[in-house]
Amino acid sequence: MTKLLSFIGVLFTCYMILIGDEVLGGIQFGYLCYLSPRLEVLTDELEGRKIRSTSSITEVKLSPVKIKEELVVMKDVDTGQPIFKYSYYRFYGGWLAHWINFNGFKGPYFYSNTCNQGSGSKLLIINNNIVVEE
Repeated sequence: MTKLLSFIGVLFTCYMILIGDEVLGGIQFGYLCYLSPRLEVLTDELEGRKIRSTSSITEVKLSPVKIKEELVVMKDVDTGQPIFKYSYYRFYGGWLAHWINFNGFKGPYFYSNTCNQGSGSKLLIINNNIVVEE
């Protein structure tokens, strides 16, 4: 009985080590999405502006899994002044997801892999007659 329980304990420990990076990374990803700032409006005058988006992508450090942050800043076309900004996070899964790589999918199996904090941007654009240029 002791050998059986020891064997089950070793198997469980190995299993937790293999998926631990994904579980810990998912918890960190959820916390990051929860704490990150939502849509930030940076100016008072929004009505009738022409804007263009600029973005920068950085990798979040100190994470057991790969998490990238894309900072989207909408700027006025004429003045270059930032109008509003938000962050978009993408979670790429842990060791288990990359090892299994089922059908080329490298996303996490236990969590959603995106977190978009700019969900109110479309409503802001529509309500203020803002023109978005490509």
